[in-house]
Amino acid sequence: MTTLDPGRVVGLLRRILRDCEHLFRDAGKTMVHQHPTMLSGRPERFVEMMEDLQRGLVIKVYVTMVRADNRWTSAEKRVAAEMIEYLWNEKFTSEDLREAAVGLFEQADRLHLPALVAPFVRYEPLHNLRSHVQTIVLRLANLVVKCDGQSMPQEAEALHKFQAELDAALYPPIKTESKASAPTPGRYATQSAGTAVDDLELVDDAALEAAEREKRLKASLAQLDQLIGLESVKERIRSYANFLKLQEQRRAAGLTTMPINLHMSFVGNPGTGKTTVARIVGQILGAMGTLATGHVVETDRSGLVAQYAGQTAVKTNELCDSALGGILFIDEAYSLVDSSGDDSYGREAIQTLLKRMEDNRSEMVVILAGYSDEMASMIRSNPGLSSRINTRIEFDDYSPQQMGRIFESMCRDNQYELPSDARHRLLIGFNQLHSLRDRHFGNGRLARNVFEDSVRGLADRVANVTQLSESLLTTLTVTDIRFPELTGNEIDALAEIPHKLRIACAGCQKKISIAASSLGGSVRCKSCDTVQRADWAEVT
Repeated sequence: MTTLDPGRVVGLLRRILRDCEHLFRDAGKTMVHQHPTMLSGRPERFVEMMEDLQRGLVIKVYVTMVRADNRWTSAEKRVAAEMIEYLWNEKFTSEDLREAAVGLFEQADRLHLPALVAPFVRYEPLHNLRSHVQTIVLRLANLVVKCDGQSMPQEAEALHKFQAELDAALYPPIKTESKASAPTPGRYATQSAGTAVDDLELVDDAALEAAEREKRLKASLAQLDQLIGLESVKERIRSYANFLKLQEQRRAAGLTTMPINLHMSFVGNPGTGKTTVARIVGQILGAMGTLATGHVVETDRSGLVAQYAGQTAVKTNELCDSALGGILFIDEAYSLVDSSGDDSYGREAIQTLLKRMEDNRSEMVVILAGYSDEMASMIRSNPGLSSRINTRIEFDDYSPQQMGRIFESMCRDNQYELPSDARHRLLIGFNQLHSLRDRHFGNGRLARNVFEDSVRGLADRVANVTQLSESLLTTLTVTDIRFPELTGNEIDALAEIPHKLRIACAGCQKKISIAASSLGGSVRCKSCDTVQRADWAEVT
């Protein structure tokens, strides 16, 4: 068993709780300030309600994961104590903690997941935040499961089940009235009070459902377009959706359709957005009606392979059952294949998976993800896989500019400002790490790590300042920027090496040089007079 550093666990927990708090509070403020007419009751109470829902969601996640193996370990108790202190600013002694935890467990029984995330489903302006809710909740669930250094089979099963429930709560299937509940196959919409039944306008359920699905599809595709970089991935996913839409249109017209193989492989280095895109693909397929819900069940080898002979098929089948109507996303799928050929457990998992991929090909999509070479070798080595997975999508590494944009999006989401000199330092650091990258290059995860380290740098800088201002608390200066693999002196030395910053003109497409002080500001092209914002640039 691997023992995790308690300090690291506490640090990760606090960041997750902070991110969750900001997400719910900012969502509440968005509704109050930008869409108050959509809210019932007093709009000013909506933010308080969102904060209550956030606390309830944290409690629900914690209790669900802790109950999975009927144990309450010392690490899980430490997480509970930190969680209580963060949520209610109240510390408990070890004697009082158990009593407080009993209250949490009782409260969790009265909390229902769909109600806790309901605002993100009910209000359209919050729909694009649902993937953020998923990410934060699953980060917390994984931390609770793994905080004691091990993951029991019961915990892994509970995690997969909870993930499916969360996906179903955030992306519920579109409901229409049953024919048994109405005298006609449609719904009636009254045009005015006292209108006779003969004058009522018939609104067809099928038309309403189709309109709602189209609305969800547009929202999902818009979320895909908002992703930074991944242009070739976006093009492939849109083409994939267009093909499915064409088949559905031909089917509706009574024309023949091609057999559809929905299974895919996502290949690329870590942190390139494979899991995020898989969730959006699930939303797209759910919106199109190709899949019943489009929820995503994430797993890896440990979720498919059992510890004892004869149990792997059972475990794999249970996981496939939980993914019916949605997507089974298997990360590092190549680990199921042992190059020696002696891994009977991995072979059993693959054979079981192949059967389910064929038997449930219209009910479930399997996405295998991992490094490019290993995934190619795995699929080539197994005729069953190569015949069932004919859609391969490559996820390229992010460029330094794209990692800068990811960093900036985190600043925007967490209310931090980024001046030009800090942007320049980030570009220099990202460019250096990108030039030295290997297959373990962190990509988006690297950008997140740099962001979190830089926020800690700001915290260290203002720790002893007595007169704090909003600017001091929200501006990441050049001295705050930290890279996990580069020292401050190394970045200073790199910045001293002669280099140019260039951007492509939005008007004439020529490359134009800009000064470091122009980053984050507007620049004018000398050739065509186009004025554009120079957020990030290419380092040459």
